[in-house]
Amino acid sequence: MSEYLRNYELPLPPAARYGSARIPSPQANQRVAIFAQAWVPGHAVATVALIHGYSEHSGNYARLIREFVENNFAVITLDLRGHGLSEGPAGHLQGPNLYAEDAEAVINEILPLALPNSPFFLWGHSLGGMIGLQLVLRQRLAVAPSAAVFTSPLLGYPELSGVQKLLAKLSPLLSKLIPALPVSHGVSPQNLSHDEAYLARRFEDPLMRRVATPRWFESIKVAMAELQNRAAEFQQLCPTLLMLAGLERITNLQEARRFAFRAFAGQKNKVIEFPGMYHELEKEPEVRARVVSESIAWFRSHLK
Repeated sequence: MSEYLRNYELPLPPAARYGSARIPSPQANQRVAIFAQAWVPGHAVATVALIHGYSEHSGNYARLIREFVENNFAVITLDLRGHGLSEGPAGHLQGPNLYAEDAEAVINEILPLALPNSPFFLWGHSLGGMIGLQLVLRQRLAVAPSAAVFTSPLLGYPELSGVQKLLAKLSPLLSKLIPALPVSHGVSPQNLSHDEAYLARRFEDPLMRRVATPRWFESIKVAMAELQNRAAEFQQLCPTLLMLAGLERITNLQEARRFAFRAFAGQKNKVIEFPGMYHELEKEPEVRARVVSESIAWFRSHLK
């Protein structure tokens, strides 16, 4: 584990108390072991649960985790099923709520051990942003989040072409006939970030997965539709900072804007769009510092 922490430049003691565990997912069937980690600095003021995006893992957020820890936030992370060091077929999902159920199990088990009786926040990117929105809507966490930050949340599929468009059309049928068929997800790395050095590291990362299955595609479609249909309910839920990429080609920017208009109007929420930026805002050199400072400032403004 120490080699893993060093390889991804994650915080090491004495910067923070560290722990990791493999936590059984809560389902009676489809049960897998979810890899989870937690860091607690000496003078922590709150806990942030960080949820990564599709085809990556929590180690890809090592720099952000270090910055949260340096700013006195404890951090809980998990590798989603089929991702990173968690069990499960890569890029496969058997229902729209499995990721959220797994996250609830991990957070509810670790939070009392990490930093009980303190404010709790959510931070999620892309698929992790969608899952974070599900967690807010489901209201099944043992501690309700005081605030949330989501970057480039997956709220609609992008415009597809070629083989990917054909697969999308066939997905409803394929999800019944061969639901676990692994297919390249077709995401172009050049649409993730302008940082070429980061993209090179990402390509070489052995924990990055590059496939999806028909059942995954259909399960996420159902999850996104429920969030869109219930968008207005978020007006009564936790204060949220939403950050969107102006050159979004991985998810559907118009669908994210449509959701934000119905979910996050009003003074308790905030929406920022970054013109000219790609999907992974936290990996975009031109705006990364602001993305991080906005996240930390948002959490600090909701400590009480």
